[in-house]
Amino acid sequence: MASSFKRMTWLLAFTIVIGLHTSLPAFADDARPEVGHFAPDFALCDTDPKLIRLSDYRGKVVLLNFWATWCPPCRLEMPTMEQVYREYKRRGLEVLAVSLDTGHAAVVAVQVAEFMKELKLTFPALLDPKMEVARRYRLVGLPTSFLIDRQGRIRFKEVGFRSWTDPDSRKKLEALLR
Repeated sequence: MASSFKRMTWLLAFTIVIGLHTSLPAFADDARPEVGHFAPDFALCDTDPKLIRLSDYRGKVVLLNFWATWCPPCRLEMPTMEQVYREYKRRGLEVLAVSLDTGHAAVVAVQVAEFMKELKLTFPALLDPKMEVARRYRLVGLPTSFLIDRQGRIRFKEVGFRSWTDPDSRKKLEALLR
């Protein structure tokens, strides 16, 4: 009887340990497009086309912006992003601008490259013509921006136009760049 009880105790302990071990990855993968959670990783091509992963920027503060060439508020916002990018790049700010322009990949790449050149934008423009990353980030409008800290957590989300050079935006950026 005691032997049976001991065996059941060990079996129960073993089951709990195995259960915890197999469920840990679910807890570790806390990637959701919400403030306080890890930003979902992705890999997209830029206009060259070079593959860029969000995870390549761990250790940097990332301003992740979703936009399109046909979006007037996006066009207004981009120069303010360029200004803070130039000012804060040495302190660890990176800007990743994810274009949601759709169509043939080569045509979209040319359109986006021309847009970036016209506005004299120097940060990377990534292409999401199938809107896979946009769906993962559950976008509801354009432009949409996420500020991601050095550990990869989303610290701020903005839907709609934002001047990244205004005092409130600078305060948010500088707090993460410390």
